[in-house]
Amino acid sequence: MKRLSPGQRWVLGLGAFALVCLVVGIIGLVVGRTDDSGVIWGSVLGVVGLLHLGLTGLAGALVWTASPAISREPVERPAAVVSPTHRVFSYGTLRQPLVQESLFGEHVPTEPDGLPGWRLDWVRITDPDVIRTSGSDRHPILRRGSSSDVVEGSVLTLGYEWHLRAVDDYEVADYQRIEVRLASGTTAWVYVAAEDA
Repeated sequence: MKRLSPGQRWVLGLGAFALVCLVVGIIGLVVGRTDDSGVIWGSVLGVVGLLHLGLTGLAGALVWTASPAISREPVERPAAVVSPTHRVFSYGTLRQPLVQESLFGEHVPTEPDGLPGWRLDWVRITDPDVIRTSGSDRHPILRRGSSSDVVEGSVLTLGYEWHLRAVDDYEVADYQRIEVRLASGTTAWVYVAAEDA
């Protein structure tokens, strides 16, 4: 199914108006009213309707051929990553459904896991886009801890390379992405305090 261009929609609207004028003119001819000067208004309306219809047809043919239909735009879907799937350990806002929808357009597979040797701290965010997406200017951040420290969180499975780039763009300069081994033995990316990376 092809969509019509704005010019073609204009021609169709004008054509519909011309048909209405023609119908009113024909009805006027049938009824045949005259005024005090003896003019038969039905004839006048009929001629105006026909003239309008003819001019619309001429203008419409020119505009229609100059404004081809707009094809339905194909949905651009990024190609799946050929390399192994990316996994990102999240201990904060990346687990929120609204944040995932904002970044990826959908929810991504998420499994609980933990990160040993790290502890949670907090950072104040000033980026208005991140605040709007997450709903808060106060975000958790990872700092190196003792061997007994474990941060609970979730592993997000990202099936596209652009998913990982979207997360990189979302995380502000306070965070640095590094690769870690989780409590489950899975290797994943995680965003930690830049000074602890």
